[in-house]
Amino acid sequence: MHEKPTNIKDVAAEAKCSIATVSCVLNDRGRIGKATQKRVREACKKLNYFPSSAGRNLRSRKTESIGILFYPSCAHIFHNVFYSEIMVGLEEQLTEANQNLLLAGYDISIANHQEELPKFIREGSVDGVILMGGCPDDFKQKVVEVNLPFLLLDTDISGVSVDSVISDGFRAMIAMVGYIHSKGHRKMMMVRHKYDNYNEISRCMGFEAETRRLGIEADVIRVATNDEATQTIIDRIGTDNPVTAVCTVNDDMAADIMNKLMAAGINVPEQVSITGFDDTEFSRETHPPLTTIHIDRKQMGVEGAKTILRRISDREAPLRKLVISSELIKRNSVKQL
Repeated sequence: MHEKPTNIKDVAAEAKCSIATVSCVLNDRGRIGKATQKRVREACKKLNYFPSSAGRNLRSRKTESIGILFYPSCAHIFHNVFYSEIMVGLEEQLTEANQNLLLAGYDISIANHQEELPKFIREGSVDGVILMGGCPDDFKQKVVEVNLPFLLLDTDISGVSVDSVISDGFRAMIAMVGYIHSKGHRKMMMVRHKYDNYNEISRCMGFEAETRRLGIEADVIRVATNDEATQTIIDRIGTDNPVTAVCTVNDDMAADIMNKLMAAGINVPEQVSITGFDDTEFSRETHPPLTTIHIDRKQMGVEGAKTILRRISDREAPLRKLVISSELIKRNSVKQL
């Protein structure tokens, strides 16, 4: 015969207090003396009693869960050093706040998703939503319109009142171009992907603004693949007026292009200098080590967690647009001309 599960009445009897007092202690409400709190918690421990989060959530209308939505697939987080390190900061902060993390991917290119938001958003089964990744603006707008606390993490959208935590790609690329210029380079190129992405746009705008200010001959090319980027670089350095420095939008792209250039017999940085962005492990392991921009990914996750928790606790809190600082990391992939 199974024993009857311990309930809150049993705890109250063991602690010699009322059920209401036990409830207040377990939910951190009211002014309960320390001695009474201690008796209640000791009784819970002795009886192996755990308060029902489901029951508490029904009363408070809180799920104690935050949805982390990654575009296009949550699998990308585990293959991407940048986002996995953001997740460390998020997890630490949200776990400390007793929040569960619900991780999901969302590929808008899949036909049955085109008209629908993810189920956990439509059904309101989370207290808030964090969106990461290069998601299209029209999808961000859809989520903003849902009555849930919402945060854009490592991305943003213009003209919409929504909290965001981002890096300052614009200013970072101004610093990068200035450094390359100081090394004697006067003909530069920046490589980005064909699809629109908030971070890539911001970084390219910084590149264009500073090269224009310095009077440097420069352009931005959009590519579908790194193979295409590599071939374009090879073509540009084989002219009478060769490109001498190439900026990329992230370290993954830079590392892959460097490997492909070496396989084609092109020496970096002797024949062309290459830079990255993010300062991931790839930037330290390339040959030569990659000049890049450092972003504190864990801090970005911590601040993202604080921001969504603030919005959940106070829907009327002032809008928060936080920019995580960056640092130029000088290594050996840029040659002094």
